[in-house]
Amino acid sequence: MKSLRTRLLVVATLVLMGFMLLCGAGLDQAFRGSALQAQRDKQQGMIFALLGAADANDRDQLTISVGALPDPRLTRVQSGLEALIFNASGKVIWRSPSFAGKVPELLAPDVGASLFTELDDRFASTYGIRWVSDNGGLRLFSAKPKPQRYTVAVMEDKNDYNVQLHAFRNLLWIWLGGASVVLIIVQVLVLGWGLSPLRKLVRELRGVESGQQSRIDAVYPTELTPLAEGLNTMIAAERNQQQRYRNALDDLAHSLKTPLAVLRGLVDDRTLATDARDKLRDPVDRMQEITNHQLRKAAAAGRRTLAEPVAIKPLADKIAGALAKVYAAKSLRFTIDVPDLLRVRADEGDLYELLGNLLDNASKFARTEIRLTATIQQRMLTLLIDDDGPGFPDDADKLLSRGVRADSLTPGQGIGLGAAAELVKLYDGGIALGKAETLGGARVTVTLSV
Repeated sequence: MKSLRTRLLVVATLVLMGFMLLCGAGLDQAFRGSALQAQRDKQQGMIFALLGAADANDRDQLTISVGALPDPRLTRVQSGLEALIFNASGKVIWRSPSFAGKVPELLAPDVGASLFTELDDRFASTYGIRWVSDNGGLRLFSAKPKPQRYTVAVMEDKNDYNVQLHAFRNLLWIWLGGASVVLIIVQVLVLGWGLSPLRKLVRELRGVESGQQSRIDAVYPTELTPLAEGLNTMIAAERNQQQRYRNALDDLAHSLKTPLAVLRGLVDDRTLATDARDKLRDPVDRMQEITNHQLRKAAAAGRRTLAEPVAIKPLADKIAGALAKVYAAKSLRFTIDVPDLLRVRADEGDLYELLGNLLDNASKFARTEIRLTATIQQRMLTLLIDDDGPGFPDDADKLLSRGVRADSLTPGQGIGLGAAAELVKLYDGGIALGKAETLGGARVTVTLSV
């Protein structure tokens, strides 16, 4: 879910599916309610048709002759349509020829009221009436003496209703599913079109990082224009600042070159007393080394957001080859355990100086073997420099301070690890000194945020 396009698409799809489900459930409920109302009206009409065909038998009870039945299904057993007439005591006094089976328990509504009931396998409608005898016949009457109370019931199975409901649901979800697929495709196309300026901006940033272009040139929508302008401003400011550093360093180098040359000449002037030359030699050497170190430190670019990724293995191979020649007398063997595709967004000069200082320091104390291992995880680069030398002393952390040396007999000014520590700080990293597990000598662990 790190992709903005994926997030938007997932959220939009979930919202769409939720809407379709709610819409489908609402339409299904509405159709079911409409179908039930239609069923109720149909059965109510059947009741009125039965009442229209009703007549009295010789016992003065309400009955309906077979020939007067309003629907042929009432004459066939298991046709799905049945009718009953109950008297006031709830006893069946007439049943249609289609009725077979046990008489269901139905509630008797008030006179003139109807009741629609959904049973397990059928629908039932009941209607309450009051009838009175009139000259041997029976007719609907509400205020005659000696009225008789009847309940007319019509029952119909759910087969037709279920088939109709099933067909509607199938058609409903097919259309909603098809509409959902079409809308999802439209969403993908719309998101692709809407996010295309962001993809274009990413391509331009990569072009700036790789050096193919110097700034962001494309025209973007109003919402992205401030971002593009801000990135151009940042790119220009970073390059201008770096150029100012370079120019200042050139000026500083030229301004210090002559005074240091004069002092160096005095140190080498044999007309001066030996004691005077000896007193000047160490301070001059110290000034020269400090000046060179500070110039390198100021020239370090540090972590740059828009820097081109640099491959570490070629740098490490180049440095190892040079050190193998410098320390040829020791026949050092370098093992560079760095993936070929490992690239980090850092200044190439910084990496060259960092690896150079660390590998050179390891070369001074190693007996025969030096190993460099590099891994990267969650934008953190880890460098391990191991050697088979005597290792670090107990107070190894002091070696990270500039000018402190582990062995006064080894040539150098003691600023290799100190310079590396200061360079690591530019990348919000850390450096630790320990013991190499495999080679048994010293281990330098460096972490850089890249």
